Amino acid sequence: MKKLVISLMMLPALAFAQWQPTKPIEAIMAWTPGSVNELSFRVLAKEVEKNTGAKFVIINRPGAGGVIGTEELSKKPADGYSVTNVSVPGIAAMDKVSVTGDGRSYTVDSFVYPTHIASSPFVVVAKAGDAVKNPKQLVQALKTEKVTIAASGGARLVYESLAASVKFTDVVRVDHKGPMDALNDVVGGHVRFAIVPSVVANPLYRDGRLQVVALSGNVALAQMADAQTMDTAIPNFNVSGMWALMLPAGTPKDVVDWYNREFTKAMKSEEVKAIFYDNLLLENKSLQTPEAMKNWVKTREKQWQPLVDTVLTKNNQK
Repeated sequence: MKKLVISLMMLPALAFAQWQPTKPIEAIMAWTPGSVNELSFRVLAKEVEKNTGAKFVIINRPGAGGVIGTEELSKKPADGYSVTNVSVPGIAAMDKVSVTGDGRSYTVDSFVYPTHIASSPFVVVAKAGDAVKNPKQLVQALKTEKVTIAASGGARLVYESLAASVKFTDVVRVDHKGPMDALNDVVGGHVRFAIVPSVVANPLYRDGRLQVVALSGNVALAQMADAQTMDTAIPNFNVSGMWALMLPAGTPKDVVDWYNREFTKAMKSEEVKAIFYDNLLLENKSLQTPEAMKNWVKTREKQWQPLVDTVLTKNNQK
């Protein structure tokens, strides 16, 4: 009985010991404003702030295909006060080809992943009125025409998958610091195509300034009913975007658990679900534990490694 009383007396202390932020949290975004990373994080952070009193400060660190901001996060103290929303294709694969040589100082194991945030296909877009309007016409253009394509970060994986499937004739890939920069260049006629997350393209698509040539996933989007999936031209083609919270490796479990608990709760908000589906064209899957997320990232890394190795070999031969 005495042991039971002591144990019960310890319960409030244990509850009190759970981590709670006591100062603003830096959310380091490796892209310019307007990326899915930032947009989806802002929606969820607002809900978390309302529920917990926490404060988030967005810091944009664009450049080098996401490497600059990601590397900065990897060097931050593992105390819960630095976080990002990362593109899983970016961190698991394509960041490896964003820099030359062996100067990259982080790997997927440099971080922990509290929870999945959202998934959505990338889209290949062109300026409204372009002659290429569907995946089959895109493949034909890539084979026979001089083409410029903007693709950075996770979208680079879509580009390289296209390059592995289609024999390009005269295609030039263009880097941008963010998807909005790429879209502006498409609308302005400086770049023929861009590969960006669907959410970023949606406003200009609805305004009639862009046309969606193809969806990178294998499932159609109700909000882009006229857009065809890439597998209608390239069998089994399926490369979708996925975003997840990311903290520096070594972050204590109670801190990771706070992010998992509070962001998962925020994702269940009816307001957040409406914004994600109706405005951001995002969906959330069930990868909502740190263990499930890490396994997913490691699996994707293994899946994409052959393609990454091919790209690295090609880059080193230049």
